[in-house]
Amino acid sequence: MCFDVPDGHGVIEVTGDESGSLLLLAGDPVFLEANDGRGSVGWLAARAGTGGPGLFEVKYLTDWLSAPGLVPDPRTGQAEPPDPERLRPLLSLLASGRYVTTAAVAPHQLRVVHPRALQVHHWYADEELALVTTDAWPPHDHRAERGYRDRIRAGGDLPALVALFPTAESCVGYLLDGHHKLAAYEQTGARPLIIRLTPQVPRPFRRDDLDRARAVFSDRAAPRHQDDALGRVFSDMRAESD
Repeated sequence: MCFDVPDGHGVIEVTGDESGSLLLLAGDPVFLEANDGRGSVGWLAARAGTGGPGLFEVKYLTDWLSAPGLVPDPRTGQAEPPDPERLRPLLSLLASGRYVTTAAVAPHQLRVVHPRALQVHHWYADEELALVTTDAWPPHDHRAERGYRDRIRAGGDLPALVALFPTAESCVGYLLDGHHKLAAYEQTGARPLIIRLTPQVPRPFRRDDLDRARAVFSDRAAPRHQDDALGRVFSDMRAESD
């Protein structure tokens, strides 16, 4: 399903493609994922200021995502994507443009990546779906986790995660909502239901964003081997932006 976001606040934007991407929040480079050649909604809304979604809208969205009524096909795992209006509080935080949404149960292999202190993680992205967390991980509200865990074990209406991907082919996405739900899925061993948001036309890296990201990430302490890996990543990304 394709839909337009004509009046987005631009709080959330993803640039790049399936080989690497950059998540910007309020224009600031925050999370970077890339192949180096070797092998939750509330705080997001707060970044939009007074013009962003209100607490009531955020709560409505969160409550709906806990039981969205999306029914995956038992053979393919695909589900009918939700009406974009259901996601409006979150969509209004995206950069303006046209997006595509899909919904499906995650494949068997799912990796959770928490980018703390600019750690460089390695995995075979072609073989796994990876979700990069954008909030505390593991999450702190254990009561919420238990509630989602009980719901998943009871069967029926599955809670949904929402993740932003740079392209339809990308195996790496940024988890915008659903950290407690994801933790509950991991505890039960069940595969999570994921609503994917993707720009219809991928947004290429912008040189000024990469320059600012390099400055931000280079200021964080990192072991020498990770700093070398980061240098290779930025070198490749800058070449793509030329």
